[in-house]
Amino acid sequence: MILNSLNEARSIVINTLTGKEKGIIFLGKTFVADQSYNSLDDAILSCRKDLDLGFAILIVPDANKFRVWVSVPNQIIFQST
Repeated sequence: MILNSLNEARSIVINTLTGKEKGIIFLGKTFVADQSYNSLDDAILSCRKDLDLGFAILIVPDANKFRVWVSVPNQIIFQST
């Protein structure tokens, strides 16, 4: 899904196996930031593998780039603040 901005999402910080991460909640799912890309086409192409594995993906414009956010299962989230 491509969002125009993160205004529709709620920002959170979550504790996972890898430590504290910036996250967002959108439509009841938790997402963490992944890579940024120079073009929307590059961001979409990079998501193909994750989409094929069944992950939910958000792409959001971030300054002059496009940030990819990947859904994380609730089982790997220890705590959100």
